[in-house]
Amino acid sequence: MNLFDRLEKNIQKTTKAKTAKIIQKESEQLAQEEIELAIKLDAIEEFTIDRFEGDIVVLENRENQQIINVNKESLPKYIKEGDIIKKINVKYIMDKTKTEQVEERIKNKMNNLWN
Repeated sequence: MNLFDRLEKNIQKTTKAKTAKIIQKESEQLAQEEIELAIKLDAIEEFTIDRFEGDIVVLENRENQQIINVNKESLPKYIKEGDIIKKINVKYIMDKTKTEQVEERIKNKMNNLWN
């Protein structure tokens, strides 16, 4: 491989990496805009993951305690029972901060109960 071939290959790698970053940034911006609009329209539902039943995940609406079943593929990866997720339009996103707050609150309640 001569110098020009190596240069061309490096340019292609750099261009692909920059393009990937631009697409990622645009998709993050789009997601942020979508979230902001959903907040304005009060169109965000919050669920707790109740349990897994094969490929189905049972979710409990945190506002009205309604139970729904969702295909596992529709949800973020690496979720577990007790996690808090938000539904915006037809997308589900993990709310790690809220999950940690709820876990801490439950932990404190248990400590207060046994101490």
